[in-house]
Amino acid sequence: MSDKQQLVAMRVTLVIFAFAVLAYAIALQGTPIYDLVSAAYQVTLVAAFVPLVFGLYWSRATTQGAVFSIFAGIAVWVAYFPQVTTWGEFFPGQLAGLGAALVGMVVGSLAPQLLTNRHEHVSHHLQPHG
Repeated sequence: MSDKQQLVAMRVTLVIFAFAVLAYAIALQGTPIYDLVSAAYQVTLVAAFVPLVFGLYWSRATTQGAVFSIFAGIAVWVAYFPQVTTWGEFFPGQLAGLGAALVGMVVGSLAPQLLTNRHEHVSHHLQPHG
């Protein structure tokens, strides 16, 4: 992406995220702050943790695996909401979402790649100065 495309992508993402947070706050109006913060961290757990860890430590991790992981984690986590199903009474939704994210990462990374892999080369070698 060019610098201009990245700027546009960040602005669009920010607006979408702002509306999502606003909808979340309105839907949970009157909920104690502890519960709101707890739920906010659950989003990070089910959507960001697995792609980050696998991207750092698993050499076969791919962009497609990360995308599958994010969508699987969020979809399963939402399916465990009390407003959607009663599954949350039997098993914590954040753990189910984490498991789905793990499966999504492995399946998405090992499946034939339909999405272009995006790796930026970072050199970790120390260069002598002088």
